Amino acid sequence: MASRVHPAALLLMLFATVAGCGDDAPEEDDDVEISVEEVTERRGSTRKNLVISEGEFSAEATSKPWSSWWFPTVDDFLFTETNGELSPLQKYDLYSSTIQHKTTNAAAYERNKLYDARADSWSGLCFAWALASIMEPEPNKPMVHGSLRFKVGDLKALLLKTYEAVTDTPTLGDRNDGAWNDNYADILPHTFHRALVAELFMKRRPFIIDRDAGHEVWNLPVYKAITKITRDTRARDVVHVRTVLFVATPDVKTYDYVGTEVTTREYTYDLYGVWEGRRLVVRGGAWTGNSRADHPDFVVLRPDTVTRASFNPQIDVATVDAILGREP
Repeated sequence: MASRVHPAALLLMLFATVAGCGDDAPEEDDDVEISVEEVTERRGSTRKNLVISEGEFSAEATSKPWSSWWFPTVDDFLFTETNGELSPLQKYDLYSSTIQHKTTNAAAYERNKLYDARADSWSGLCFAWALASIMEPEPNKPMVHGSLRFKVGDLKALLLKTYEAVTDTPTLGDRNDGAWNDNYADILPHTFHRALVAELFMKRRPFIIDRDAGHEVWNLPVYKAITKITRDTRARDVVHVRTVLFVATPDVKTYDYVGTEVTTREYTYDLYGVWEGRRLVVRGGAWTGNSRADHPDFVVLRPDTVTRASFNPQIDVATVDAILGREP
């Protein structure tokens, strides 16, 4: 029968005694599922073991990421008036001058310095959206300041601009830049599964994947997963894993979209290691089937805090927060 993850059981596993190789599992292992355990070695150093068992497990983050258009670099929406409607950055500049009585040129800077009509089709604010969607509440209604009305799409655009230059994010795996020595198999599946367990199953926190193992970057926030682990019938220390991720997508039909558009990503991989009772202490892994070509490139963990920043020096984070209606 498939097992289900219980937070209390996972926390108990952090302190459970590991059974010897080939020994019968102790009674407290009746609820063995999956965890990441910190192990102290003889010289005093520590390492984190990924520990798994057979079964089907599911977990969902306590917060759900929201969807937004990702504002490609080739798109002039951020700074160009459309059908008589001011752009988000034009409204930002007008807010600065009429409400805060200071002059900014955010729209002009965006147009002259950051917009690129010849940019790669995948270049844009995808990472800024993915990170903001797991760090911030969704702007879900218009805001009015004097005669200025900021629609939901305006608010999301401004919020994403304050996340585009964030650098202090913990990342697992190396980005594939298309260089001759890039490792296409990276992120390795045991590293991916460790992040999945530690972040989503144990902490109930969403995280971000780059879904494209090649040089293009398509970031997606993960908030739910179902993973099935099956022991190999011949190879003693190998298990086969099928994991389905539920992710928010930026493929929305309107700038003013509110809510979460959901899609799924499925991956298969083998994990291998050493059985200790009914628990496998994982030592490595390999992508299998279609996932040899189609697997995440890297994983970004949700930081506790970030220092928000924009590539547009005319944009002030505090001003954006004031437009969003947030208390200073």
